[in-house]
Order: sequence, then C-alpha cells, then structure tokens
Amino acid sequence: MARTYHACGIVLGILLLGPRLAVAGDVFTGFQMDNHSQYYAYMGVRTPIASPSSNLQPFVQFMGAGLGYSFKDGGVTRDAEVQFATPSVGVKYRQGPWTVIGFAGPQFRWKQQDLSVGRSNEHDIGVHLQGEVFHWREQGIVHAIVSYTNLDGLVWSRVRATRLAYKNEQGCCSLYLGWDVAGMGNKDFYAAQTGPIAQVPIGHFYLTLKGGYQYSQTFQNGGYGCRMPVASLRCER
Repeated sequence: MARTYHACGIVLGILLLGPRLAVAGDVFTGFQMDNHSQYYAYMGVRTPIASPSSNLQPFVQFMGAGLGYSFKDGGVTRDAEVQFATPSVGVKYRQGPWTVIGFAGPQFRWKQQDLSVGRSNEHDIGVHLQGEVFHWREQGIVHAIVSYTNLDGLVWSRVRATRLAYKNEQGCCSLYLGWDVAGMGNKDFYAAQTGPIAQVPIGHFYLTLKGGYQYSQTFQNGGYGCRMPVASLRCER
C-alpha cells in the first residue's frame, strides 16, 4: 500500500500547503476491506473554481486511491495492487434535494502483480470520466455512480439506497438501512456484488457495514462482508 499512502499524501499536502484551495470545498476519504483481505482506500479534495452564483458550480478535484486484490495465475492465487492519482475538473448542479456531478481528467496508474517470474511493475497514463447522481433527504439517501477509464477499458458503477430506520434525538447514533448493488468490468472481465447495507453517521463519518453475494468471472464467488468507515467534510469561508 506504499503508493496508496503516497497518492493520499499528495492530497494531504494540498490541504496543508494550499489553505486557500481548501477554504471552500469538500474533503472525502474512506477505506474498505472484505473478508478476502481485498481492500480499497481513497482520499481526495474538491473545491469550487469560483464562488457559486447559481446552482451550477465548476470545480477542480484531486483524488488518490489504492486497490488490493487477488487473482488466479496457473491455478495459484496471487496478490496485486493498483494505485491511482487523478486530477480532474468538473461541474456540480444542485436542484432541491438532487445533486448531479460530472468530471474528467488524466489518470496516473501504478500496477504491481505477483507472478511466477517475480513481481511486475507497470506505469500507465490514461483518461478518467465519472458521473454521479445524489438525492439526499433526512429520511433517505440515494447515490448512483458510474466511472470509466480507458486503461483496460474498465467501467465501474454502483447504486446505493438507504432509509432512516432509527433516529436518536439525544445525539449519537442514528441508523440507516438499505441495499447496495455494484459492478465492474471490461471486454475480458466482469464482477458484481449485491446485498444489504447498514450505515451509522458519527459526526462527519459514516460507519458502513455491508454483506451479500458477489460474483466474479475469475473466482471467489459467494458470500462477502466488508466494513467501510467513510469521512466527508465540507469547509466553507
């Protein structure tokens, strides 16, 4: 995960060394790991290019992320890590409880795999596109994401819906329950997972627990479980 820390460290440096950039914007980070020790970690910052004068708001964003997974090679299970650094520009449109976001930019990727001949190292540069639709009300949240990178022609998407099941008027902690569907793939590979989800907001953090069934074209089909603490912080002038 060394390069994951490196990419996330760049984001942290932007926050510490460029306070004007982070005066008004969003900071987001998260980590998840399933019961196969496969993980995904990310950290990013999104800030408006100019003070918003309408519901349409242009922004710049930088995100560092890392993915650890396993794959089969000649019947042997091997480990791999992929790290990304993605600067981008985009627009955010708000209308009532709805928010629509779209952005694009270059993606720098480092990929390492354990192979029979040793550990491989690949360095690539591609293009990343992403769109999001978000609907928020206190009683429930719907969030849909789809992204594409021309590196391997990979498409990733997720739809998540939760509803307030319990609210503590005295403080911590409320409980949201819902369902999560995610999928990814290209012309050579695809995988999908679906199952129930539980979220507990604690300040700016969401503790997320989810499980269900996952299918992979390679292996590790069946039940899964993972935990994902996510932080989202908005800083305004």
